[in-house]
Amino acid sequence: MRLLFSHCQVAALVLQELLQAAAAPDSNFEVAAVVSRPSGRQWLEQERERQASAATVTAGGAATGTSTAGTSSAVNSDPKFSTQMPLLDAHILQQQNQKQHPRLPNWSRHGPSAVEQLARSRGFAADGILCPVSAKEPDFLEAIWRLKPDLAVTAAYGGMLPQAFLDIPKYGTLNIHPSLLPRYRGPAPVTRALQDGCSVSGVSLVFTVLQCDAGPILEQTQVPIDPDIQAPELTEHMFKLGTQMLLHQLPRVLSGAVTIRDAVPQDEALASYAHKVGKVDGLLDFRQSAQNCHDRVRAMAGWPGSRASLLVENKTTGLLEPIEVRVLRTRVVATSPGRAGPKPAAISTIPMLGCMAAADTMSISSKLSGQPPAGTRGQLMYTSTGELLVPCGDGNMLSILEMARRRAGNTGDSPSSAPRSYLTAKEFIDGIGKRRLFVPA
Repeated sequence: MRLLFSHCQVAALVLQELLQAAAAPDSNFEVAAVVSRPSGRQWLEQERERQASAATVTAGGAATGTSTAGTSSAVNSDPKFSTQMPLLDAHILQQQNQKQHPRLPNWSRHGPSAVEQLARSRGFAADGILCPVSAKEPDFLEAIWRLKPDLAVTAAYGGMLPQAFLDIPKYGTLNIHPSLLPRYRGPAPVTRALQDGCSVSGVSLVFTVLQCDAGPILEQTQVPIDPDIQAPELTEHMFKLGTQMLLHQLPRVLSGAVTIRDAVPQDEALASYAHKVGKVDGLLDFRQSAQNCHDRVRAMAGWPGSRASLLVENKTTGLLEPIEVRVLRTRVVATSPGRAGPKPAAISTIPMLGCMAAADTMSISSKLSGQPPAGTRGQLMYTSTGELLVPCGDGNMLSILEMARRRAGNTGDSPSSAPRSYLTAKEFIDGIGKRRLFVPA
C-alpha cells in the first residue's frame, strides 16, 4: 500500500509517527511522498516560470489575433490534467518583472518547512517531496497521479484540494481536523475554540470532500480543555491524538474494510466556521471581561500574539506616553467574592489587603474607586508577587504574568518590530521604574 502525506508546520509530528509505523515489521504501507509548502526560493522560481509561460501565451495570442484576457489551457498529454488558469495581462507582467523585491506570502520568507526537513532527513528523493504553490497545478496533479497512491493523509494542510486531486488516491483522502466537526470547520479551529472559552473540543478523522472540512467522520474523540492551556500546546496535543486515531484506522481503510460510505455524515445544521486568524485578532480590548481577555491571550499565543496599548507616566513631565506591549501569559483575578467569571477553575481570588506592592496599602476595591486621569479608563496595579493587574470591563482583573515590550509606533513586519526580549511582569515593572500605568479610554 502506498500512502501520500501532505501537511502544514504542525504535521511534522504526524509524519514522524507515520514513518515509524511504516518501518515496523508488520506494516503493510509505505509513505510514498510528502507534500510541503514551498520555501521562498521555490516560490520565486515557480512564480517566474508561471509568469514566463503566461507571457509566452500572451505573446502568441497577440501574434495570432486571439484574445488572451480570459484563460489559458495547460498542455498535457493526459487530458485528465487539462485545466484553465487565469492569465495576467502583459502590462501587469511587465510591472511585476520590474520589481526587484517582490512581496512574497508570509510563509515564503522562511526556509523549508519542518515536514520538508524531516522528509529530507529520512532519505526521501527530490521527486518524493512535492512543494506546489497551489494543489491545482497540472504538474503537481500529474506527479500525484504517477505515484498511484492508495491513500492521501492531510494534517492542517491549509489549502483547498481540488476534485482532480481527491479522485486520485484509491481509498480517498483522510484529514486530521482538531475540532468536533461539524463545529469549527476551517483554518483556525483550535484558536477559535479557545477564544470562545470552550471547555471541551476534540479531534475528528474525516474523509476529505470538495467542501471545506465537510466530509463524513470516520472517528472522533472529545478533548477537555485546560482553562490555562494555550493554542500551540493544545494544537500539538490534538494532532498527537489524531495521529493515534489515524494509525488505528489505517489497516481497515487500506484493506477496503472501511470506506467513505461507512463514515458518518456531518450534521450541516450544527456546522460553524473558524475563520482565518489575522493580526487584528491579537488586539486586547480591556473593556471586555477579564475572562474574555484571558481566552484571547491563550488563543492568539504563538501567532499573531496578543498586544495591548497602555499609557505610562513620564517621571519628569507627568504626561502619559503610549507604549505597546505583547501579552504572553495571563490569569483571571476576581476583585471580590461573587464577581468571578464564567470558568471558576481558571480564577484565583486575591486577598483585599496586603496584596499590593510595599508602597500600596489600599485594597483593590479602593484603588478602583479613584478617578482615573483624563483620557484613561483605569490604572494598572502591581502586586507584591510581581504581577501586573489590569482592570477589565466586568470589574475583574487580568493578571499579566509574562509579556514583551514593543516600541510605540513600530508595527511593521520588519525584524526590528519584534520584541527584543520576553519578560516576566516583575521584570517589566522594574524596567519602567514602577511608574504608573493606565488603560487608554
